[in-house]
Amino acid sequence: MSKLDLLSLGMGGTSLLMHDGDTASNISGYAIQALEACVFSEFVLSSTSMLDIDSATLQTITAVTHGDEEFTVADVTKYAVGDRVFITVAGTAPTGMPSPDSAIYYIQAATSDDNKFKLSRTKGGSAIAISSDGSGFEGAATIAKLKDQTYANRMGTFGIGGAANEIDIVPSDVSGNLDMFDTDGAESVKIDAGMTVYLPVTDLVLTTGACIVYTHRNIA
Repeated sequence: MSKLDLLSLGMGGTSLLMHDGDTASNISGYAIQALEACVFSEFVLSSTSMLDIDSATLQTITAVTHGDEEFTVADVTKYAVGDRVFITVAGTAPTGMPSPDSAIYYIQAATSDDNKFKLSRTKGGSAIAISSDGSGFEGAATIAKLKDQTYANRMGTFGIGGAANEIDIVPSDVSGNLDMFDTDGAESVKIDAGMTVYLPVTDLVLTTGACIVYTHRNIA
């Protein structure tokens, strides 16, 4: 059964029909089916929209200690050194945390006696140096462990790159136009008529053409 078959059985969310000049913002896009040849002037992808969050580990970050590079939660024993975690930022992130603010990190160190931990952007890497506590971050930002994913991503990987920290696809098993879905706005994204692409898209501006955008259904 194809992905579109599953969507037709109600496993997807709202389907959006877009035509010349239409826009979509802050959506949880799952697939795009081009009914006509489509040219997008904006095609923003997300590297986090399909993350599998372990809700049992979701906690609020109650304090930041810049200089010591430490963050505080109610129960740090929910995490172990090396765990992949997702930080959802509220307000302004502490100075020194790489953009985009809401992103994947690794637990670099954790001390159970005071429920503090440090973060790294790479597994086994050095702690992120922060030079402020942020604004509106403490008591509002959250952290949660990511579940292990057992499937192999044969398309490639998602990464942060470019001056504005755009999300780029880095294909590992694809040849040809590897920057087709570059999101820095330097060129338009084109999808031929009859083609369906499966990508985690969040924002679209359709210059010309017609397409159906399939979205995820939110499950409480």
